[in-house]
Amino acid sequence: MNDEEIFLDVGQVAQYLKLSIATIRKWVLIKFIPYKKFGRAVRFSSAEIQEWMKTKSRIPETMQRQKSEGGGE
Repeated sequence: MNDEEIFLDVGQVAQYLKLSIATIRKWVLIKFIPYKKFGRAVRFSSAEIQEWMKTKSRIPETMQRQKSEGGGE
């Protein structure tokens, strides 16, 4: 088994989670989703995303407010 960590970019995470790239970028800004910075690049550990998905069942409150105010994507 390969122990190398696999990192995904914003587009790959958006596709994996079936969300828009804009949503993933918003979640990074509010630190809702686990990510790592490599210089200016934002990357996501596939293992961390899988673990994170097990614990997160709701969208952040700030995004819920935006949707209810008509400021959704």
